[in-house]
Amino acid sequence: MGRKITVVLRDGRELTYKNAKIVEGNKTWIYLVDRNERPEELLALIDPNHIRKLYAEED
Repeated sequence: MGRKITVVLRDGRELTYKNAKIVEGNKTWIYLVDRNERPEELLALIDPNHIRKLYAEED
């Protein structure tokens, strides 16, 4: 069981990341996390102006 992050970009592309965590600021960072929710690997670095929709669901 983990968290699934879905990002819909302004150009219509949909990106999905499993076992991930979001950190938002000037850029949106999406990290792969371990069982203890510690970041292990950077999966994506996205400009917030390119994001149409961002949501998380539990698997």
